[in-house]
Amino acid sequence: MPDTLTKRRPPADPALTRPADPAPFDLVLFLWARRKLIIGITLFGLVAGVAAAYLITPLYRSEVILFPAITNSVSKALLTEQSTGRDDILALGDEEDSEQLLQMLHSDIVRDRVAARFNLLEVYRIKPESKHRNTELREAYKDHIKFEHTKFSSVRVEVNDPDPQRASDIANFIADQVDSVWKDMANERAEKGLNIVRDKVAQLEQDIVVWQDSMRVLRDLGVHDYHTQTERYNEYLGAAIVKGDQRAVKEFEERFKVLAKYGGAYVTLQDRLFNETKRLSIMRMKLEQAQADFESDLPHKFVVNRAQPADKKSYPIRWLVVAMSGISAFLLALLLIVVQENVNKVRESHVR
Repeated sequence: MPDTLTKRRPPADPALTRPADPAPFDLVLFLWARRKLIIGITLFGLVAGVAAAYLITPLYRSEVILFPAITNSVSKALLTEQSTGRDDILALGDEEDSEQLLQMLHSDIVRDRVAARFNLLEVYRIKPESKHRNTELREAYKDHIKFEHTKFSSVRVEVNDPDPQRASDIANFIADQVDSVWKDMANERAEKGLNIVRDKVAQLEQDIVVWQDSMRVLRDLGVHDYHTQTERYNEYLGAAIVKGDQRAVKEFEERFKVLAKYGGAYVTLQDRLFNETKRLSIMRMKLEQAQADFESDLPHKFVVNRAQPADKKSYPIRWLVVAMSGISAFLLALLLIVVQENVNKVRESHVR
């Protein structure tokens, strides 16, 4: 018989039977316990930053601001009667003209002239006998010389160099080379066009001389002006017939025979000589324009301001270098601590 007097045990409290929670994680205490490591690495980074800030070769910046010209043909701007807004030699170029100017500045011709003029192989410490000297020069050139299209449709030429005077000289030299390179490139086409027009003009002049000689021969034969002579001869012939002057009638009939024989050739030569003379006038005008384009020294850009030697270096910014080195070292210290803790946990799990 169950013992009714036996007391039942109360159920166990789950909160008392589960394992105790680990102590809460305190990040501040965790980092404080490792403060020596953090401070040591951070100080090392600061010292390295200070050393780097004073060991890095300082660079001085100079810049030139250019606006492209809207027209590149002096003949269209000055020698033609009909001109458009893009033929104004005083007008500034638009964005498309700025892009063309940028392409000119990025050309190998400009880079090679700058490299030769300022001996950039020595400036950038590139060995002349190196197999990759051209690639190294190209990369160093890009690092030190930059071209930028501004929001005002102008072009900025920026040069960074250890020598402030050389930086300004390079920037001004590049700005001057725009006209020189552009002229050399344009003259290659302008000279060929000039020779073509000059040959056409010479050929037309020779042909006109031949046709004028032929007209002179026809005039010697009695054909001076076919249309006027025909009209007058008909008038005089009619009057002679009315008067019954047979001698005059016979004389005009002979003259009509000459007109009939040579009149067609005279009219053909007269029309052709008129057309070709008019064409020669147009070709001479084109020759004048081609000559003007070939000999033109019209600038292809406007220089807003020329470069001046800088009195203060632009690179490096020492406080920024030191600050970045210190922050990087501090973050590196935190990363090392995290890696160390994870490694310790992995080892403890394997031991268990």
